[in-house]
Amino acid sequence: MSGEHVLGVRERDARAAGLAGIESVTVDESRTRLAVAFFGPVPGELGPANFRVEGGGAARDLRVVSVEGYPGRGEDAEGEPPGRVLLRVDRPGDVSTYRLRVVRTDAAGRPGTEPPEGFDPFFASAGFTFGQDCPATVDCRPAPCPPGTFPEPVIDYLAKDYAGLRRLLLERLALTLPGWGERHAADMTVALVELLAYAGDQLSYEQDAVAAEAYLDTARLRTSVRRHVRLVDYPMHDGCAARAFVCLSSDARATLPAGTFRFRAGGQVFEPVRAQPVTVRPEHGRIGLWSWGEHEYSLPAGATSAALRDGEGEHRLSLRAGDVVVFEEVLGAATGLPADADRGHRQAVRLVAVRRRVDRLYGQRLLEVEWDAQDALAFPLRVRAVGGPRCVPLDVAVARGNTVLVEHGASRAWCGAGPERVTRPARPPEAEGCPCPPEYGCADADGPAALPAYPPTADRFEPRVPGDGASAPVTWSVPFPSPADVARAQARRLDGIPGRARERLLELLRSAEGGHRPDGADLAWLTTVFGAAALRRLPLATDPVAALRTLVARFDELLGRKLARLRELARRARAGYVLRAADEGWETGQGWGAAEGGALDPELPVFHGPAARALAPDPRAALPVVEVRADGGEDSAGPPWLPRRDLLDCGPADRCFVGELDDDGLLGLRFGDGRHGAAPAPGSVVELRYRLGNGTAGNVGAEAIDTVELCGVTGVTVRVRNPLPATGGTDPEPLAEVRRRAPGEAVRRLLRAVTEADYAALAAEVPGVQGAGARLRWTGSWYEACVAVDALGTDRAPDALLDGVRERLHRVRRIGHEVRVGPARQVPLRLALCVLAEPSAVAGHVREAVARVLGRGRTADGAPAFFHPDALTFGTPVRVSRIVAAVAAVPGVLSVSVTALERLFEPSPDALREGVLRLGPDEIARLDGDPARPGNGVLELRIGGGR
Repeated sequence: MSGEHVLGVRERDARAAGLAGIESVTVDESRTRLAVAFFGPVPGELGPANFRVEGGGAARDLRVVSVEGYPGRGEDAEGEPPGRVLLRVDRPGDVSTYRLRVVRTDAAGRPGTEPPEGFDPFFASAGFTFGQDCPATVDCRPAPCPPGTFPEPVIDYLAKDYAGLRRLLLERLALTLPGWGERHAADMTVALVELLAYAGDQLSYEQDAVAAEAYLDTARLRTSVRRHVRLVDYPMHDGCAARAFVCLSSDARATLPAGTFRFRAGGQVFEPVRAQPVTVRPEHGRIGLWSWGEHEYSLPAGATSAALRDGEGEHRLSLRAGDVVVFEEVLGAATGLPADADRGHRQAVRLVAVRRRVDRLYGQRLLEVEWDAQDALAFPLRVRAVGGPRCVPLDVAVARGNTVLVEHGASRAWCGAGPERVTRPARPPEAEGCPCPPEYGCADADGPAALPAYPPTADRFEPRVPGDGASAPVTWSVPFPSPADVARAQARRLDGIPGRARERLLELLRSAEGGHRPDGADLAWLTTVFGAAALRRLPLATDPVAALRTLVARFDELLGRKLARLRELARRARAGYVLRAADEGWETGQGWGAAEGGALDPELPVFHGPAARALAPDPRAALPVVEVRADGGEDSAGPPWLPRRDLLDCGPADRCFVGELDDDGLLGLRFGDGRHGAAPAPGSVVELRYRLGNGTAGNVGAEAIDTVELCGVTGVTVRVRNPLPATGGTDPEPLAEVRRRAPGEAVRRLLRAVTEADYAALAAEVPGVQGAGARLRWTGSWYEACVAVDALGTDRAPDALLDGVRERLHRVRRIGHEVRVGPARQVPLRLALCVLAEPSAVAGHVREAVARVLGRGRTADGAPAFFHPDALTFGTPVRVSRIVAAVAAVPGVLSVSVTALERLFEPSPDALREGVLRLGPDEIARLDGDPARPGNGVLELRIGGGR
């Protein structure tokens, strides 16, 4: 016998009762020795007369001639445990089955038929064979020859559909049943043939589908293609809803509660992106821009600030940081007619700072507003001009408030409509039956066990969202605001806390020098920031001026640990971590005042990012606008199920699902399996709340959104218009495009920095960076990646931007590389020109125009000058031909020649002979032409001619 011995029920009970029995019988190679193993205590001595060998074929009546101890691999048998004996028979047996019996002997020593005392009768015998390791053909008669074979039928393996399989079956029946010729559909045989053809057609389709969907090039289902490209990190998208900014207006102040209003452009519905109440203020419908008394005034391209006219009393503006304002040209600058206004001169900006001010010269209340550099004006905005039939000053442009960000799509549960309900089937009932055979070493199960119902069914819950399919698909939306925008804005807020605290401290000092002592609120703020122990050591009550001067002088020393903690929080925010109001906000409020802590709430509109980014959603980051809740049961008390890109990051208890758009335009929901995401409980009723409307159908033009739909709000008249067209609406990505782009996606995106070009490219992706240069330097022990940053719109990169680049590169750097980030290396130049002016031109005007063209500002038409910070970047060479072309285009210039072009404080090649002054990969040319700062570049102009 071989293999593992498994205890049966009787053997287990016999062992427990102390009875003995045969456990195994093994035959050696000589086929004359039998190794017999017993279980339990073997009574007395067993001799040859106590064993009988029965059965057999050609070799019968075998006799046991001797009984020996079990030889245990050639060693002395005395060390072997009892219960094992070695029997020797008189001759070898055959391959038939024998039975070995243990019997009792009588007084004369003759064998009997009963087992010895202490043996279990059931285990007193055991079957065995002498041919355990021999081939089974021993002693076998020669097998007769098989009967003659018939020719195999000819099968057409190209028959895969119903018609082909039906024809093939009928042709086969014509051979096997020559006398049958019925072809009527009601015939039983014909019906059976058609049933088999139908089943074969279905099976053939399943085989073809499995083979086709297994590969990206042959997959036909949209779901299969999505899952294939996910393996190579290609985010296939299913479209994205369009967004737009709408401006509301009303004759009286009105408040619209959240969820009670939406807008319509013909047949397309737009709903607010964030469900928040909106207060419509009449004074925000049309806001005048202040021109500082000038009749001709414009905001240049790239402007990030403006002054708005404020009202009096209840008509004062209530704009705050985070509000969106739309600048719009409403009149033609020459004719003064609304029809002649340039519709392209409209832009939305999100305010980041608001300050009240008074122009005392004209007695005008103002509201100075600033917005992010990413929302900088893309065009020069004409604010005031002299024109019209009477040639009078005209307010050409205005600002619009009451702005709401809306998105294409209509909620099915809007205005009291109930959600869609889907019931998850309950699990099939379990049946009682015998348990499976026990595993080795496991105890037997007593009694019946609960078994799954037969036939077993897959417990999957993948409902489809009931919608209108391709005519009105489910809305796909990019989460707003973006966590990256929120974290970036929080970092800027943290960076400004020390400056604001220092500014307030200086205000208190100036107030104290004027004779005003700090009041209770100021003392509470000083105690929060500096601590009561530090204030007790200062004469704040007797000499507040001296105490405040000490605090100003020792600001960094007294607040060293708090400043270090702020820098740490700012680094975390720049790395993409969104700070929470209950954690980091509370901590900041405890150290710098409740106002600073509350200003870190990520829900504040000021953290929602630039307005330009809100209108440019990335369809690859879009998720279906579907919310799943369980109606009744334990699941109803928990949070809703929310969409995710995939379930890999979901924990066992996370309520998330994946939405997959099929070829019919319907959305299927795939829940977790208990390991990656939780699913609704079997038998529960699931509520689906979703929006319908997606793709390019929402890209309506400007002024198309003109209707307000209210639900439950009466007595309110609100008008709506969208000065800017809706953008961002994208249709689902075609499968052909996915197959073309997906294979190369893994190598198309740069995710690691290894070479110098990698470091420069990844640093340039940080917002606010115009360009970056990098070089690897060996320090003697390791490589150091030295990265120089060229900031957008400024000469020197601010420290906050450098920290952001450093955090970005630290996550993607090569192991063993250190990263050092600094500002770009500015190379001051000396440029000398000889300009000949036209006889009719004024030489002074020509000099001024040439200096402006070659300066660092902007020209008269708002274009960047030659040496503007945004016109040059790393390694940009300075070409003599471009300088000559720029100066020659100035009105009044007859001719121009370059007499000198060189580095200011270091030797350089002869640029005039080569025609170009070359710069290194981490250098940027600079020429301010300011006589007060000659170290920033020198411009020498010699003007000839003119008058």
